Amino acid sequence: MAAAGQWIFWVSICLVAYTYLAYPALLWLFTFWKRPSVYEESENWPSMSLIISAYNESAVIADKLRNSLDLDYPTDRFQVVMVSDASDDSTDEIVRGFGDRGVVFHRAPERGGKTAGQNAGVARSVGEILVFSDANSMYDRDALKELVRPFSDAAIGCVCGELRYVDTEAGGAGKGEGFYWRYEQFLKGRESLLSSLVGANGSIYALRRELFDELPADIISDLIMPIRVRRKGARVVYAPRAVAREHSGQHFGDESRRRTRIIARSLYGLWKEIGVLNPFTNGVFAFQVFSHKIVRWLVPLFLIGMLAGSLALADEYLYRALLCLQLAFYALAVLGNLSPRLGRLALFYIPAYFCAINAGALMGLWGFLTGQRYAAWQPRGA
Repeated sequence: MAAAGQWIFWVSICLVAYTYLAYPALLWLFTFWKRPSVYEESENWPSMSLIISAYNESAVIADKLRNSLDLDYPTDRFQVVMVSDASDDSTDEIVRGFGDRGVVFHRAPERGGKTAGQNAGVARSVGEILVFSDANSMYDRDALKELVRPFSDAAIGCVCGELRYVDTEAGGAGKGEGFYWRYEQFLKGRESLLSSLVGANGSIYALRRELFDELPADIISDLIMPIRVRRKGARVVYAPRAVAREHSGQHFGDESRRRTRIIARSLYGLWKEIGVLNPFTNGVFAFQVFSHKIVRWLVPLFLIGMLAGSLALADEYLYRALLCLQLAFYALAVLGNLSPRLGRLALFYIPAYFCAINAGALMGLWGFLTGQRYAAWQPRGA
């Protein structure tokens, strides 16, 4: 029994350490000598369609459309397509008010979710380059040009921009999200240098029209579309100067619920693309998908394994001490979640955010196993 407890504990802790420490270190080791490519400004910008799929976004949609129409991109080469996922607030009326500025509007007859909305938006679009965005993501003025520059390389099929949170100091959840997102940006930059990004950011990514696949509504597009692009032989790269900005989450529970939906859909999507994990056909990219996604999504199971293993061996001093450290970490997370004041301190918001995203991952794993697909979404905080 003791041997089994030791095995469970040490395998679990090694896998958690691999996920958050060893994998980033390996990415750095494999790429520290590489530098990001520099792309010259194009003389002939390709035609581009910006596709926004939204449900009940009346609070932000006017700002989003104004932001989109004011971006620095040749107006005769640029189109905005807005798809309403059967919104039942004033979103549709607001969007129709932009018709005289060239915004193409499509209303879905019934809710189908973000991916279905994007499919409909692409059908109404004309651009050679397709850009996908969220209604609450505001782009820097030069974001589109920065996003399209890498397409001057014919080997690149998809480009992911950078999402920045604008109010990370507002509360503990925002601070945690900002901290975690800086870690994710490091991974994106290194993965881009090594091979290709594992997924894109749904707020700001672009791909060549000929590489677009119409996906089923229950597939998460910003993970699976880039994976398909890579499997077709094109690269997916990171463009950190193509910046979108969003407000961060206000509550740890919001992030946990968002993570549940994303991971349940991502697991289902990856199950449909299971061949990407074959290293003989996908090389180092299979290693990236396994390390960045599969192992990461299983972290809550490893955390449970650590807790169970140390509990089983609590009569030994080492494991009793390790058990106390784990319980102290979770106590800090609970306090950070319950107290807004404490939640603003790194000692509390890092454990609280870590636990929130892993609780969401655990529920997402359960949702995947029980057949929940979460095709339709709610605006954050709705």
